[in-house]
Amino acid sequence: MENDGGDDSNLWGTTNEKIYIDVMVDLINKGGMKDGQFSSKEWTNMLEALNNKSKRNYNMKQIKPKFNRLRSKHREFSELLQQTGFGWDAETNTVNATDEMWQNYIRVHPKATQFRKKGCEHYKLLGIIFNKSTATGVFRHASTSDPPNTDDEMELEAESAHVNISRDNPFSTLDKLTSNLRKRTTSSSSERRSKKETRS
Repeated sequence: MENDGGDDSNLWGTTNEKIYIDVMVDLINKGGMKDGQFSSKEWTNMLEALNNKSKRNYNMKQIKPKFNRLRSKHREFSELLQQTGFGWDAETNTVNATDEMWQNYIRVHPKATQFRKKGCEHYKLLGIIFNKSTATGVFRHASTSDPPNTDDEMELEAESAHVNISRDNPFSTLDKLTSNLRKRTTSSSSERRSKKETRS
């Protein structure tokens, strides 16, 4: 039965999952998925491309839940890799950690069991899809520095609104904005510190 998207192995298999991921990545590379989500037209185009390439007859009730499961899988694997002592070998798609670390982590995150033997297949491609739907990093700050104050944020937002992000290298623009924010937060932190010292 092909009426629900719940059974990955029967409905999708590794080949069709990869075709689906490739179709999404291709659409994103052509400028799709603005604001971190696909438009209804983009969903329709994806469905058509997927059915043509996979020679299957998927429907929206199957591809949307699959999208959500892939996003969850990507998020869970990203969280795992942020843990101290867990290393990922992209070549072999294996996660290196001691048995004890795995047991402790799986006790709290049972879904991580799926990554113990084979890591997360197509992790880098999934990153192209799902990292766009999370914060770009411009307005995030390190926990060791003070968060930007509202003046900093408003200035930075105004600045970013007038910046043309280069299609060839969007990260260079983000780097510039991020370094400007760091300079501001560092100077405003030192100003706040000197005011405190003056008071005392």
